[in-house]
Amino acid sequence: MEMNELLIYTLKSALVLALLYLPYTLMLRRERFFRLNRATLLSILVLAVVLPWCRVSYSVEADEVVTTVIETQDLALRTEAMIVEANQWGVWQWLAFLYIIGVAIAFGYRLYQLLLVRRVIVRGSLWQQREADGITVYCHAGDEPSFSWMRSIVISQQDYEQNAREVLLHEQAHIRCRHSFDILLVSLIEVLQWWNPVVYLLDKSLRDVHEFEADDYVLQQGVSLPVYQTLLVRKAVQGTSLAFVNNFNRSSVRKRIEMMRRPPSKPWMRSKVLYVVPILALTLVVSARPVFEPLILLDGEEISGDHLKPFPKDSIDHVDILKGVSATTFYGEKGRGGAVIIATKKTSPAGANDIVYDVADEMPKFPGGDAAFAQYMAHHVRYPLVAAKKGVKGTVSVQFIVEPDGRITHVHAIDTPSEEVDAEVHTYGASDKHPSQDENDEGHRALREAAEELYRGMPPFEPGRKQGKPVRVRMTRAVRYC
Repeated sequence: MEMNELLIYTLKSALVLALLYLPYTLMLRRERFFRLNRATLLSILVLAVVLPWCRVSYSVEADEVVTTVIETQDLALRTEAMIVEANQWGVWQWLAFLYIIGVAIAFGYRLYQLLLVRRVIVRGSLWQQREADGITVYCHAGDEPSFSWMRSIVISQQDYEQNAREVLLHEQAHIRCRHSFDILLVSLIEVLQWWNPVVYLLDKSLRDVHEFEADDYVLQQGVSLPVYQTLLVRKAVQGTSLAFVNNFNRSSVRKRIEMMRRPPSKPWMRSKVLYVVPILALTLVVSARPVFEPLILLDGEEISGDHLKPFPKDSIDHVDILKGVSATTFYGEKGRGGAVIIATKKTSPAGANDIVYDVADEMPKFPGGDAAFAQYMAHHVRYPLVAAKKGVKGTVSVQFIVEPDGRITHVHAIDTPSEEVDAEVHTYGASDKHPSQDENDEGHRALREAAEELYRGMPPFEPGRKQGKPVRVRMTRAVRYC
């Protein structure tokens, strides 16, 4: 995955995380559904990782599209294209670079914390004891905070002498519920989204649920509520030991005591978790890629794709393809997916006059003149990623016909040397090598295809004229890439 693509991924992931987590804080955070809340938070983390990879597309016809949804999708796709297609070190590239540096630093810090946990568990241990269920208890000197990690429990000598049962039950609950694996997962997301404050809020919510779940387990084992709450208040002044571990006094004591006193939530309130469904649907709809059905015209008559299957291919004179502004200018919303114009050998789009002129009294012009053409090229020329990766540079000459109605047809890259081009050359860097010198090379082929695509998508020209009448005119222009 390239830097730009990684940046796009983490932005999408952060958006999904925020959309799914914020409603949780309003609807489920105060409910006593500890397992459900924990499962919901973990599901949000997993969905934030997986959903940005999902590519959903659907086929639509232009007149069936809800305009607001399509405009939102177009905005998302344009933003993604702006990041991916940029080929110079601009703002997005620097952001991607800084993001990767942040990921490396965050990963190194988390790895250091993980190694530190293991060292702290073993270091300074007065004695250790392996329980029947495979849990190992390490007793440390003094009154250090007790904690657990994976299948190890660290308990201070003072806690072991005064409150061994309550503390060990609490830490055993963390181990049996496998809370350490939850911490590893959320830590991984924090590495990937180190800049996102929402992921740290979710981390705190998940750790709160861990403590609620462990406290509930302790009380179910017969420990007195007043005794246990007094222990929590007394231990609150100790602080915490390590960021990674499940600490006995990790979360706010006030919140934990309030949750213990809260009456059980009504079963029907579990249905609140269904808020995830419409948000997921919204996320998929906004990120979906609409595939518009192209408009197909056969000798000027609109037909469906099914009618082309029995059509004899040897009767086709030529096929023109319009995209973008060219298609919508002539055919409106019907041309949003492009237009395929098929002319048979009996007809021609120019009517009775099929002559193509290389020179006319008035040559075709880009709407708005040369300045508008230069501006259009500056905004629409894109260096193909394939060519950029292979270091391929050069000039592509493109020949096309401007029809009497201004449409650009018969677009194809040619091998004409750049000095023979009869119009201005738009420079996208310095000329290095003509792409046609190695037509089979993937990079050169990508340049040719990109140049053809550029001209096919242009808006209609002002047509050329011969003796005052619009005629078909053949033109050649070039694009330089570097």
